[in-house]
Amino acid sequence: MKIIQNIREKFAKSFLLKQVNEKNRIQRPVSVQSARTAALLYYLSDEEIYKKVEVIISRLTELNLKVKVVCYTDQKIIPYYFIPKISQDIITVKDINWRFQPQKPFVKEFISTGYDILIDLSLSDNLPLLYCAALSNAGLKVGRYQEDHQLLYDLMIHAGPDETIDSFAEQVIHYLRKINN
Repeated sequence: MKIIQNIREKFAKSFLLKQVNEKNRIQRPVSVQSARTAALLYYLSDEEIYKKVEVIISRLTELNLKVKVVCYTDQKIIPYYFIPKISQDIITVKDINWRFQPQKPFVKEFISTGYDILIDLSLSDNLPLLYCAALSNAGLKVGRYQEDHQLLYDLMIHAGPDETIDSFAEQVIHYLRKINN
């Protein structure tokens, strides 16, 4: 069973890279001070992560950013602690196809919207989130450093093995403040 899963993932990644290479996106380096919109991606594993991300969203909102959030959970139903909001959407296992591409209607709109900054807070590979990040029209894409993700992100930040989502978000915000327009 694990072998089939690995084959599916390799096929999905190669298909995604092909789509990325065909896409014409204009990179727009922007500082967090001059940005107005941000997209946030994260893997929702449990209620603790949800609460931490709510704090991160508050921090970004304090920086005068209008934040749109998409999260992915490997559960079949939406977790009870996830509170649907206008600016937050969720992708479940039932919402992805065999190539791990999200099939929810909001995903196309998310990808086509030209956010100033896209921040992927995923600390491990989650193909539905990788799909959203890779094909997004965001001006500046920020994510975790991984050698095979160099085509996907404009700014990659190393995340150690003991990294938490909140400490990684702090690093991202720190480096975004260092960018000058």
